[in-house]
Formats: sequence, C-alpha cells, structure tokens
Amino acid sequence: MPSPRTKRATRLFFVLLAVIYTCVFPYMAWVNNPNENARTYMTMALVEDHTFQADRIVERQGWTNDMATVPSPVPNEPPHHYSVKAPAISYAGIPVYWAFTKIAPLFGHPVPTRGSPAEERAFWLRASTFTLRLFVVQIPAFIFLVFFERYLRHISKDSIYRLSAVAAVGLGTNYLAYSLMYVSHALCGAAAFTSFAITEMERARSSSSRERRTSRAFLAGFFAGLTTLFEYHAFPVSCLLGLYALSAFWRPTRLLALIAGGSIDVALLMLFQWRAFGSPFTPGHRMVDDPGLAQKHHQGLYGIAAPDWDAFKDLSLSHAFGFFGTSPFMWLGLLAIPFGLLVVHGTKHFRWHRRLSTFVWMFTMLVFFLTASAAAVWRGGWTIGPRLLGAAPAFFAYGAVTALEAIAPHGWRRTVARGVAVGLALASAITIGLVALVYNTLPESVTRPLVQIALPFLRAGFVPYHVGHLLGLEGPNVFVVVLGIGFAGPLLLILLWRASDTLRAYLVRLGITVAVAFIGLQGALSAPSSDEGGDGAHDTRNMSQSWEPKGNDRIAHAREEADRYGPRGPCLWYQLADLERIVRWDREAAHDEKRATEPRSNCR
Repeated sequence: MPSPRTKRATRLFFVLLAVIYTCVFPYMAWVNNPNENARTYMTMALVEDHTFQADRIVERQGWTNDMATVPSPVPNEPPHHYSVKAPAISYAGIPVYWAFTKIAPLFGHPVPTRGSPAEERAFWLRASTFTLRLFVVQIPAFIFLVFFERYLRHISKDSIYRLSAVAAVGLGTNYLAYSLMYVSHALCGAAAFTSFAITEMERARSSSSRERRTSRAFLAGFFAGLTTLFEYHAFPVSCLLGLYALSAFWRPTRLLALIAGGSIDVALLMLFQWRAFGSPFTPGHRMVDDPGLAQKHHQGLYGIAAPDWDAFKDLSLSHAFGFFGTSPFMWLGLLAIPFGLLVVHGTKHFRWHRRLSTFVWMFTMLVFFLTASAAAVWRGGWTIGPRLLGAAPAFFAYGAVTALEAIAPHGWRRTVARGVAVGLALASAITIGLVALVYNTLPESVTRPLVQIALPFLRAGFVPYHVGHLLGLEGPNVFVVVLGIGFAGPLLLILLWRASDTLRAYLVRLGITVAVAFIGLQGALSAPSSDEGGDGAHDTRNMSQSWEPKGNDRIAHAREEADRYGPRGPCLWYQLADLERIVRWDREAAHDEKRATEPRSNCR
C-alpha cells in the first residue's frame, strides 16, 4: 500500500487533474465535429421522439455529416436519417439529456422547435452538447484515470512511474481531446483496458481457475463487448480481449457469466442496427449521406480492406497525427518486448503470467494498428492525433510501467528511469495535450498543431469556452488560471515531488527530466517537410477569425482600446498589429499599423 505521503500526493494530483476534466469545453458551431453531432442528434431523438430516427432533429438543428439516409419501408415516404456511429455513447446520454430537457426550461430555455429563432436552436445544441460531454464522457474518462492509477499499484510500487503514466495518458495523448467531446474514442479505450485489467488481475491473484470470481468474468465480458458498442472498428480488440478472458474464465459458471456480460452489448448493438438499418447484422456506413464516404465504405468490409503500410507508418510516427509522433511517452511501452516477453524474473507463475499478459496486449494493439491502417478513412478528417487509435494509450502506458519496473527496480537506474518517464510525460502533454485544450478538432492540413494552433492561439487569447463563462468571468485570463491549475499543476507535482529520493538523486533526476523533455519536444517544434504540407497559416487565420466564444480574445480587447484612443494612442495600434500577426491576420495588421501616427521606435 502507498505511504501516507504518497497517498496525499496522489490525491492532490487527481484533484488538480479534475479541473481540466470538468472546466474546459472547446466548441465552435461552424466546424463542430460531425463525429460528435451525429451522436448528439441520436440522443436527442431517443429522448424527444423515442426513436433512433433523427429526422425531426435534423430539421431543427441542421444537417450534419456522419448520418445515414435510409429508404423508408413505407411506400412513397421520404428516406429517414440515422446516426452511423456505434450507439453506446448515445445510449448513455439518455438520462442526462432527459434531465437537461426538464431543468433547462426552469432557466428560460425550453426545448426549441423548428420555428424557434436560430439563436435559441444554436444555444440549445451548444448547451446540451456541453452537458452531455461533462456527465457522459468527461467525468467517466477522469474516473478511469483514477482506476488506472490504482490498478498500476499492483504492477509497480513507484508512485513516479504510476503518475507519469497517468499524466501521459490523461494529458499527453488524444485521450484528453476525445474526453472533451461527446464521442466514444476515449471511453472505448477505457472499456478495452478495463476488460484487460480485470482478467489480468484475476490471473495474477491465483493460478487456479477455480478461485477466479464469477462477478469478474461477467465484468470482463461486459467491458470487452462495450469496446465495440463504443466503436465499430474496435471489434478485433473485443474479440482478442474476449479470448484472453476465456483463458481465465473457462469453467462453466464463469464462462456463462462471461458470455452474459458480452451478450448485453451484443443485444444493444443489434437492436440499434435492426431498428435503424433493417437488419441486426448491418451497420449503416454504406448508406451515409456523403457520397464520397459512402463510396469508401463500400471498399472491403465496410471500409476495412488490406493494411496500407504508408498509413501504418504515418499513424505511428507522424508529428502531425501519429501515435508515437505526438505522444513520445508511448515509446516506452515498446520496452515491454524485451522486458515483458524475454527478460522476466520471479516465480514460475509470475513469469508465465507476465509473458502472457504482455503478449496479449501487444498482439491486440498490433492488430488494432493494422485495422486502423486498413480503414478507408484511416486519417479521420477533422481530428486530433490518431483518432482511430483511441483504445491504445492505456495499454502502452501499462507496458511502459511494467518495463520500467523490470529495468529499474531500485538504485541509480530508478533515478534515471524516473527522469526519463517524467520528461517524456511532460513532452507528450505539451505536444498534444495543450493542443487539445485549445481546440480538439483540427483539419488535416495542420502539420504541427503545437506551433501552428496552440501556441499562437494562446498568445493572442483565443481560448475555448471554460467554467468562467458559466460564472460570468469571460476572457482569456480565467482560462490561463484553469490551465495553470489543471494542466500545469499535475505535471509540476510529478516534476517537483522528490518521492523519497535523496537531494542528490532528485537533482540528477530533474536534470534528466529537463533534457529528455527538450528532446521529446523536438518533433513538435520541427519544421514540416515539403511532402507534409505548409505552415498552417491558412488554417490559423480561418479558425481564429471564426473563433468561439467571440469577442473575448486579446485582439478584440486591443482593438477596442485602440479605437477608444484613436490618434492619441499610436502605440496601441502597433500592439494590435503584433497580436494580429501572431494568428496570421497579415492584411489587417498592415492596415492597423498604418493608423499609428508615430513611428514604432517611439513606442519602445
């Protein structure tokens, strides 16, 4: 068990982390991800109309992509609209959205109709999306991170290893981005790893199948099935996790419980497909509204064909959207190959168990990567990081902790390993986590999200909706406070906490951390190659000019000040132009600079 001091540090870590997972809401209506809207529309239809059919919601809220047009079985009746997404999230949102429809009218916001003003309909979609995000995705995603840390206690006694792994997953992968949206990718990963962890812990506690608990068999089966109920393309992961669970729960009563758990998910999925697409065995991807997407989904098995090795390489290594390229901590997971499969110490049962669990998660992830690279839409369009690999972060972080514990159980090796783990966690958080907090959906033409989007937007004060907007405290400064508490706070705790190190060992570890973090950030700070694309100037300009919330950025405030003083404040015009150039408003900057009545040199 952790020491009292370790318990306090761990609790503080999660208290700080909870701020990010409950207080930030990136959203822009004009580009809001159809990946999210389709799921929101389905939840709205289920609550308001008691049907999967989203026709009335589409008429009220507007068309969104990722919907299927399904011919009506009734003659001469127009086709109907259904979400093509796996239904778990939309199911989970039913009680939350039902409560929202009852509470919102008490504050002057009744459920809109097709004839309601556009502002009311836009507010309803935004407010309901924020509510569904918070209670269905953000809080459960945070709870999984708490579970993940507690689970890692039976893998490693080192709190720095554990908290670095949690920070790497929760702040340093696209798990964070998709935890801040009403989508399934983060929770798909949580479900998959939970199934794996339940089976792994039952196998670790006893080598006798008779002593493995029926309740755990049920949960392992349920979470394995839930993985596909969250994301269709994770079906191979569900199958492999089911086989792993079968190796532990093969006795009759456990086997029945395992099947029963998975059967719940199968039944819910088949119900959706039967009512929406006419067959319990048919998803709706070949009927999507977008003709281009429909054509891609006719390739192979609903868009899954043979693996594309260029796609596999880019999904893994690209500094724009690759799994390892945007989350350098995840490289440590590959150390499980030599130190989880080959070099394993301990009892015979422990060695066999560790090798099997390592093989299972690594083979599952290999199949998962190959499946994603075989998808016709493997890049994912407007996205952040490798969207289709949402189930991967926790597995690689688990592999990293097992490997680090085997490599450096004590002494100077542990000091070095701690420094490497913390440094790569910091690099990962800055590389992709900071981007996710500014905005969690980026066009494919963005090649270096950190330097093209996150850093310039933060400098110019383009920040997302946050808890301050609920309290009437708008503007970028409140977001900076939230960022400092919930993002920098957990990372600084890991960085500054000595965790029983001597002063000398801590200083050595701190130096290693800084050096490794600097090296880990080089990919995110590098210039894109000619075949990757441009410098993102077009996207930086377009997104900043259409930013929500409007009028709270530093450019808007600087313009207000410059207009107030006019010719009496020449330096204000230079300050405004400098802010505009940060987000590539070059024409506006040149125009505003000319309005200054004195040379720039007089303002320094």
